[in-house]
Amino acid sequence: MSKHGFFQITQKLFLRDGNSLLVLRDQKSGHGDLPGGRMNEDEFFEDWMDSVYREIKEELGENIKIEVNPKPIFVHKHMVNEGNFPCIIIAYEAKLIQGNVQLSDEHDYMEWVDIHSFDPKKLFSEYMLDAVQLYLNQYA
Repeated sequence: MSKHGFFQITQKLFLRDGNSLLVLRDQKSGHGDLPGGRMNEDEFFEDWMDSVYREIKEELGENIKIEVNPKPIFVHKHMVNEGNFPCIIIAYEAKLIQGNVQLSDEHDYMEWVDIHSFDPKKLFSEYMLDAVQLYLNQYA
């Protein structure tokens, strides 16, 4: 008899400014990343958007104002780089309202890329690459 799995939840944003999409690079792994991150244990029974906005404040700074559509656009599998934990990505669309990104030390690179011409294979890998390609195929 197989046992039930335990999986972490990471909420990731496809943050847009018009036709530009914000992409990041994880400082530790060197792999492409999107804004957002894993939900803490105490956030599970709260409003999940609180977890999203906490992560955005941590990763993109206090000065940025965004609007997140709370309805997920898709769910995807992922392996967290650190520790290789199996994880569920819940993907949301978001748009930049105002402000400039101030990267935390979690990421060492960012770029606003054109959704029509961006090739995610240069930055992303594995499941995150699949998720970004899925998004670009649907929304670009």
